[in-house]
Amino acid sequence: MRLNSFLNELSSVYGKGLTMIDIDETIFKTFAMIHVIDKNTDEVIRKLNNQEYNTYELKSNEHFDFHEFRDAKVFRETSIPIKQTIKRIKRMFQNIDIRGSKVVLLTARADFDDKKSFLKKFKEAGLPIDQMYVERVGNFIENPEIYKSIIKKHGMPKNIADAKRKVILNYLSTGEYRRVRLIDDNLENLLYFLKIEKKLPKAIIDKIKQIHDIKGEENIKPIEFYALQVLDNGKLKRIK
Repeated sequence: MRLNSFLNELSSVYGKGLTMIDIDETIFKTFAMIHVIDKNTDEVIRKLNNQEYNTYELKSNEHFDFHEFRDAKVFRETSIPIKQTIKRIKRMFQNIDIRGSKVVLLTARADFDDKKSFLKKFKEAGLPIDQMYVERVGNFIENPEIYKSIIKKHGMPKNIADAKRKVILNYLSTGEYRRVRLIDDNLENLLYFLKIEKKLPKAIIDKIKQIHDIKGEENIKPIEFYALQVLDNGKLKRIK
């Protein structure tokens, strides 16, 4: 399954698209771990990789230690580019200026300790990082002030998968986009994303119809959703 088939699908009808792309195990193979700490003893209870962290819900006696996850030097020196995803993103940007679509990197991480070093890794991989915004949903936990408007509107997310869903929902609330895709290695993230399609708020539907002058009961949907899983071999699988 090729990504460009989804980029081009119904483009004359649907116009602008929003593509959200995970980083860890989707663009790069990464090796940082998140430590789960016992609040009472300060001992490390367990270490989580990126996939485990996405859906881990802290117990009352636990907190996260993100020191590895924030280390830009570790990210830059140890991360391995996933060539198939890099090629797909490059192809995506061949047409994005024409359509006015947006590509956003949607990571479970919070702010890095060295932003320039973090961004340089993408430039070294040949990606137009200056044309992408990085949503760091780990800030829901580490620095919730950044996402206070989303928290006020939608509540505090219960895990990273839910946090990603809330950020995507916030983008869609503009009514600007009629195609939205999430490209992620983690199935749980993708299933949370598809919950938006199943329970898309009427206010968003009405805004999309207003902005795009959609009237009556057309056969096409106000917005199309594509959940695309990056498999271990680099191929894409559509999740429905």
